[in-house]
Amino acid sequence: MIAFAVSALFALLFGVGVLRDRRRFGNAVYLGLAVTFLGLGLLSAVDRLPPGLTETVLVLLLLVLGLGPLVLAGLLCANGVEMVRKEGGRPANLLSLLAGLGILGVLGLMAAAVLTHSRVLGVVAVTLLLVLGYVSFLFACFVGYAFLYGRMRLRRDADFVVVLGSGLIGGRRVPPLLASRLDRGREVYERLAARGTGAPPLLITSGGRGPDEELPESHAMAGYLLERGFPEDRILREDRSRTTEENLLFSKEVMEAERPGAACV
Repeated sequence: MIAFAVSALFALLFGVGVLRDRRRFGNAVYLGLAVTFLGLGLLSAVDRLPPGLTETVLVLLLLVLGLGPLVLAGLLCANGVEMVRKEGGRPANLLSLLAGLGILGVLGLMAAAVLTHSRVLGVVAVTLLLVLGYVSFLFACFVGYAFLYGRMRLRRDADFVVVLGSGLIGGRRVPPLLASRLDRGREVYERLAARGTGAPPLLITSGGRGPDEELPESHAMAGYLLERGFPEDRILREDRSRTTEENLLFSKEVMEAERPGAACV
């Protein structure tokens, strides 16, 4: 009962957090903790299940705990290879591949500690396992909440849809990841425009020119949308930013110049 009560508390905090500001990462952590304690509560009641079902649940749980890290490592490595193949070998595109290899490395270190009976290796392996567990929990919270966040309905109208840039392929071509971001931004724009309450929204492509790029990212992004029939008079280009913080600051300046006090997505 205690686990269920704690789960309900975190679920309540999650609901309050979403109502106050759905963008906060703390909401993801509250959701993860609510699900975790709910699972612990259900697990504590497993002995009350009918004969045979208890053993099945325990076997499935052991399989998840045993194979879960291997499956996660495999998915991260596969995603990393796909990122490098489609987006190029920039350091940011190597993160998931390195994370997958890191998980495999920790598992290998644990196996070595068990086989050699080394106390030092055991301490190192357990320490790394705890760190890995903490990071994996946050990662799971992020993925779970991102899935839920993308399906939340907009609660009000917005005057702007801002799409943040990323690196270009060959210095001028929009990569698949950025293309999917632009497609999503267009979907949100069309949803807002269909409401017909007030002036039609504007879409801002935000991104400056990197040292290895032939043109600003915002111009390449706008070109991608225009080639697919997006109305040119509904696009604004923010082409000075070099970081995510500048994306936000300079896009804010564009919005204030166009429609002071406006809201954005």
